[in-house]
Amino acid sequence: MAFELELPDIGEGVVEAEVQQWFVAPGDEVEEDQPLVEVMTDKATVVIPSPRRGKVVKLHWNVGDVAKVHSPLVSLDVGEGAPAPAKPPASAAPPAPKPTPTPTPAPTKGKPLATPAVRALARELEVDLAAVSGTGPGGRVTKDDLAAHGRAPAPAAPSSRQPAAGDERVPLRGIRKRIAENMARSKRTAAHFTFVEQVDATRLVAVKDRIAQATREEGVKVTFLPFVLKAASQALRRHRKLNATMDEEKAELVLHGRQDFGVASSTEDGLVVPVVRGVDARSILDLAREIERLSAGTKAGKVRPEDLGRSTFTVTSLGALGGLFATPVLNHPEVAILGLYRMRPTPVVRDGQVVVRDVMHLSVTCDHRVVDGHEAAAFAYDVIRLLEDPDLLLANMA
Repeated sequence: MAFELELPDIGEGVVEAEVQQWFVAPGDEVEEDQPLVEVMTDKATVVIPSPRRGKVVKLHWNVGDVAKVHSPLVSLDVGEGAPAPAKPPASAAPPAPKPTPTPTPAPTKGKPLATPAVRALARELEVDLAAVSGTGPGGRVTKDDLAAHGRAPAPAAPSSRQPAAGDERVPLRGIRKRIAENMARSKRTAAHFTFVEQVDATRLVAVKDRIAQATREEGVKVTFLPFVLKAASQALRRHRKLNATMDEEKAELVLHGRQDFGVASSTEDGLVVPVVRGVDARSILDLAREIERLSAGTKAGKVRPEDLGRSTFTVTSLGALGGLFATPVLNHPEVAILGLYRMRPTPVVRDGQVVVRDVMHLSVTCDHRVVDGHEAAAFAYDVIRLLEDPDLLLANMA
């Protein structure tokens, strides 16, 4: 019986993917969940496994081809006793281009790595990717590499009287275009407001350091973020309206029973928001491991499809840049986002005395159409209370 595996909807607005390498060839017997092909989108590199056991009949794309979502990738014979098609010899030349060619079983050697968006930009700029040195993961050519290639020094340096270089037009493509669309839609539809308050994190720093030291031999990297996620999770039990999304078509607020938190992460191509699933049911150490896995995948451009989309709440941090505070844009269609900023020693008054404490700012941005100011403030103070008293946070963990 014939079965066609289509390129799945990888989510987050992805409509196409470039075939990077095949792990199988026509005639191969494959098991369920066995890796079939690696594809690259404008957001991540994803390995697609076989959903069924069977025999490979046809590969519909060559390495380097760009396939659309829901187009066929692989044809499998999932019946019994079907004859195996002959494998092409390893030295055979690749087939001539046609709508659904039978690809070579091995990746093309020497082909420069680049996302579909970078390839499209290279074509527009009339730049040969093979002539560009890639600085991305695995030697991948990035948009910055294209820009650097186009800024090759002129034979003579300009004098101080010469005008500055001309304007540069950079098309919004791929992930950056998607970010622009999402941010514009969020600002158009939601009525943003932001509440900001300080957090005395002195006790949290001590607890985090103790746990990090105790778990170092287990290979777990414990940061402040797992504590923040747990504090937000517990606070959302009392403020369910913030763990919600807006159904614009039906004009309904969807209050979610699940707690799937997006964790905004910056990449060379823009902001990616991988999702930590089931935050309410995870321990601090489990959250630390999951955050580290998602972070590594995001930096390498290899986030799994199931790690993107369908978040109910988002946490964002400016990381090392920190800053005093900012006003994040909501991750549409969510109605709340929690912002974290730089922690620094700060003089504060305690019991009438000026002392130095580890202080950071925390912001809560909400959609004022459905979340009132006092609700956002109450949620923020619940989070702050748990972060300032980490023993209480740990005691209340499920």
